[in-house]
Amino acid sequence: MILCVMLLLSFETLCGQGFPVVITEIMGDPLPSVGLPAEEYVELTNVSKEEISLSGWSLSNGRTSGRFGDSVRMAPGGILILCPARAVDIFSAYGTTIGLSPFPVISNAGDTLYLLNETGELMFAAVYLPSLLKAEKTDGGWALEMVSTHKACRKVNNWKASIDSSGGSPGRTNSQSDSTAVLPAVEPVYAWCPDNRTIRITFSDRIQQSFANKPDLYTVHDGPAVEKVEFPEPFQQEALLNLHSVLEQGKIYTLRLAAIPGCDEEPEQGTGFRELKIGVADSTEKGIVINEILSDPSSDGSDFVELYHLGKLPVQLDRWQLATRNSSGKLSGIRTLVPGPRFLYPGDFLVVSSDISWLIKQYLVKQPNYLVELASLPSYPNEKGTVVLLNANQEVADEVQYDASWHHEMIRNLENVSLERRDPAGASQSAANWTSAAVHVGYGTPGYENSQVGFPEDPDRVFLGATLMSPDGDGQEDYCEIHYEFAQPGYQVSIRIFDRVGNPHRILINNGICAMKGSFRWDGLNDKNQLLPNGLYIIVVDAWHLSGKTKRYRLAVTLGKKY
Repeated sequence: MILCVMLLLSFETLCGQGFPVVITEIMGDPLPSVGLPAEEYVELTNVSKEEISLSGWSLSNGRTSGRFGDSVRMAPGGILILCPARAVDIFSAYGTTIGLSPFPVISNAGDTLYLLNETGELMFAAVYLPSLLKAEKTDGGWALEMVSTHKACRKVNNWKASIDSSGGSPGRTNSQSDSTAVLPAVEPVYAWCPDNRTIRITFSDRIQQSFANKPDLYTVHDGPAVEKVEFPEPFQQEALLNLHSVLEQGKIYTLRLAAIPGCDEEPEQGTGFRELKIGVADSTEKGIVINEILSDPSSDGSDFVELYHLGKLPVQLDRWQLATRNSSGKLSGIRTLVPGPRFLYPGDFLVVSSDISWLIKQYLVKQPNYLVELASLPSYPNEKGTVVLLNANQEVADEVQYDASWHHEMIRNLENVSLERRDPAGASQSAANWTSAAVHVGYGTPGYENSQVGFPEDPDRVFLGATLMSPDGDGQEDYCEIHYEFAQPGYQVSIRIFDRVGNPHRILINNGICAMKGSFRWDGLNDKNQLLPNGLYIIVVDAWHLSGKTKRYRLAVTLGKKY
């Protein structure tokens, strides 16, 4: 930024990140008022160590801009309130205030705000998203606050609802404490190709451009060299790679890139390399299917729908949609599948939900980058409903009319139990091709291979990973892994632990629904959560199938913790 160069501030300051003046608070939905004036406002903070002139600067929502006027200056650490011109008098009681006419109205559904200097150059951008407010604060009257001004360039986890009793803190230090800002490491999320000579990488947050602008940090395996790196505005969390020659149609490449530090990180914090799939999209590819459905989440949770790409070519998803059908069979509740351009590559998954944080808490998530949060999903009732996937031409790419009766018959409580597709290439509407996710995966596998897919090489067996365990926390043989493989889905198991003379000590699993292949883990504890003494223990596994087939396995393991 020109202003950053003029101020000659070091990397450790926010001007080194390009942002000497930042947006630190946004009231996007002031009604009903909690205690503040019933007007929208935006708060700015000078996070640099210099006085800065804001003469001629403006605030914009991309549709309307409001100019600050002349002779506006901010001292180091200064705070400035921007509001509609009609509300200047009432906001002046809270601090230094400028009224804008017109004031760029903030959409209650979400908006992006741009802070521009006198020449129209972007100085900072912030997103107002109602989803960042806690559920009890989404009806209005609560401001979004930046948590850590020391890391003002960061977006993820750095904006939260105000905890001030009045609904916000205009003109003074935000109510959220720096100590509550837990900012994840910045990582590449996915890559896609706008054309056959360009690669666009999306990162999880803003990156440090002064480090990331070197072409030799990026290598396309068995492909063209990178000539130039650019960074599209407004959020600088994307890198645009211009290639020396074209990518071949129909070929999947591997892009290898150095670990790019986040905007607030030192370069050495990003070590090693990352790899992403890239390729040119093909509009004729038809290999994307609905692969997993959760329609009955707990009251604090959210439905999710998982897609899987079993085809051979990349697909651009930015015009794809998710829908349901109403009582007359017509499409309804149509939602855009992804918020912007995004490719789905062969062998990859995509999971959409309205609450990704809950999803991560509830299930094992191996690939967080496969998760996409939407403001809302179509209505998918607990008992039965229809999930419809529409392609870029609004044609039905896949459709599943699911039914709760497809779940395993022995599961009495279906809450948080997903329906998994057994064979991605099998019929979408066949009840035999769907069943409950297994217990050993927590009844859901969002973003990775379904627990009920595949066939074991050696069916109907239960075995131990090792016959010796030493649960002493040294990372060596701390657990006993109990593996199982069955020739058909639908088995249940109970696992009990006895000592060598037959005394019971632990009910590890009681009537658990199994996949065709999986494992359970015993940590050496009894039912009272106490570590058992050294000795020989017998693991009894009872397995039975709805067809009436039953099996019992007895396995011996020696517990020998070190002292």
